[in-house]
Amino acid sequence: MVINVIKSILFNLHFYILTFLLVIIMLPILILPFLFIKIVAKIWGSILVLGMKIWLGLNLKIIGNYNKNKPCIIAVKHQSAWETVLCTSLFDMPSIVLKKELIYLPIIGMYFLKGRAIPIIRENTIEALKKIVKMAKINLNKGSSILIFPQGTRVPLNASTKDYPYQSGIYFLYSQCNIPVIPVAHNAGLFWPKNSFLKFPNRHKTKTVTIEIMDEIQIGLDKKTFMDKLEKSIEEKTKKLIKEESHGRFI
Repeated sequence: MVINVIKSILFNLHFYILTFLLVIIMLPILILPFLFIKIVAKIWGSILVLGMKIWLGLNLKIIGNYNKNKPCIIAVKHQSAWETVLCTSLFDMPSIVLKKELIYLPIIGMYFLKGRAIPIIRENTIEALKKIVKMAKINLNKGSSILIFPQGTRVPLNASTKDYPYQSGIYFLYSQCNIPVIPVAHNAGLFWPKNSFLKFPNRHKTKTVTIEIMDEIQIGLDKKTFMDKLEKSIEEKTKKLIKEESHGRFI
């Protein structure tokens, strides 16, 4: 346990200090073209992956691919801060649907805005959804894909979808923007649980954190069919990836 605490401290120091230095050093890019924010996203992802390797002994495995030249909605399982960081790099700085409070964070909020983030309030009203769609269409026309966490919040590792249901807002976005959705699952919650300072690399028996990009869900599905397909694909794959790494202890 002591060794795990030390590893967690070293990883957190690595990640947060280098993130702080990154956003300070790269401040000038906020007045430069969008291309430069993509570079920052790549560096941020590299900081995370390097810290995982050096301090926690964890590797990253990416399964699947997607067409980077075809705008889409990327629906990612949300278990920790890990996937927010990794996916900005992996998906080439997508337009992230995030809670409005993050935009007001000192300095880093400006990076989110530069990265074409779509801030939302925690209200599932038709007016709020229309605003999200309007911003999404603007960013799609600029060539950005949209990244969304379909459950709307970080979810504990073994929580059920009854407690944390998939929000219908993603269907509204999917139907109004008329573009495919790519489900994404991972098992990062094993080593980085929700709101946890401590990290648990020993839960990964192969010392590998896996993220899987699945086949896209095509346009034109009705709401029930779409929501069932999205939830089933993400939940079943997430459980599979977790079980493979943890001997089934967390499922």
